Amino acid sequence: MIKGIYQSARSLLAANKNMERISGNLANINTVGFKREGLFFEILKSAGNSEIRSSVDTSQGDIYETKNPLDLAILGSGMFTIKTANGFEFTRNGSFNLSDDGFLVDQKGDRVMGKNGEINLLEFLNGEQTDIKISNSGEIKVNNTPVADLLVVNIDDYEKRKVGLNFNSVQDIKDVVPESEFEIRQGYLEESNVNPMMELENMINISKDYETAYKMVHYLDGSLEKTNDLGKI
Repeated sequence: MIKGIYQSARSLLAANKNMERISGNLANINTVGFKREGLFFEILKSAGNSEIRSSVDTSQGDIYETKNPLDLAILGSGMFTIKTANGFEFTRNGSFNLSDDGFLVDQKGDRVMGKNGEINLLEFLNGEQTDIKISNSGEIKVNNTPVADLLVVNIDDYEKRKVGLNFNSVQDIKDVVPESEFEIRQGYLEESNVNPMMELENMINISKDYETAYKMVHYLDGSLEKTNDLGKI
């Protein structure tokens, strides 16, 4: 009976965590490049303990046109590489800008990486006459002069590397995506891959599971109390 209460209580905890995950997905439904976070599940370890893990849905989101030459979307595999104060992060959010000193940066001001390091266009800029072209393979040209190649990489263990809206690096960058496996679209951004109808359906199902687990805990707790009272007679 006590084991039943314990298992039902764990179901309540899992339901709470899943509700938090669904809320996070729905909150980021309009976040560029956001990858849906899956529901929690348990992976039994060989020692008999359990670890709460979650999955990340890396499927392609729809892309939409912005006509901003510094907006970039990836079709296919890979992520953009960003250099932050805490190391490298990886993202599908290609909403970039130029800093005052000519670096290609993300919305937080962190620098976008090319295959040969940080990308700086300052010496190639020519005011309103500047023409920035980015090819499908990620080659950046300014006024028809090749400047840099975007560093597009693959990562593994998405759920372990999730940091806010991006993914961090736990090792040196090695897994550069071959040009045949991705395509850069200039003037486009990738939408979140969250499906609101699926999230709402999950929310309804989890609410039902929560209610069932709660009733079970209440029932078993009452039965245990009656058993204890009988033991005292």
